[in-house]
Amino acid sequence: MWEIETVTTPVARKDYNCDASDWICNASYPDEDYDPEDLETINKARNESWKILKGQKYLKVSGKFEGEFCTFRARIDLEEVCKKYDLYPDC
Repeated sequence: MWEIETVTTPVARKDYNCDASDWICNASYPDEDYDPEDLETINKARNESWKILKGQKYLKVSGKFEGEFCTFRARIDLEEVCKKYDLYPDC
């Protein structure tokens, strides 16, 4: 659970790994379980090696999570897929 958090949507100055992609990959949903538009979003991210690419706007959450400082970065399109399919744990 986030104890302290700051949420921003900056533009990437370099490539980053997308933390939301981990939740999609670990969900083990078969492709046919996703709506066609969502599957297109997932396939695009997969083709881009699950990266937040330089110049893309992304979600950045920084703060204290379970007692440790950390930063969560996610492509906005994958963040929406994770929320839609309830892939994040309830915190």
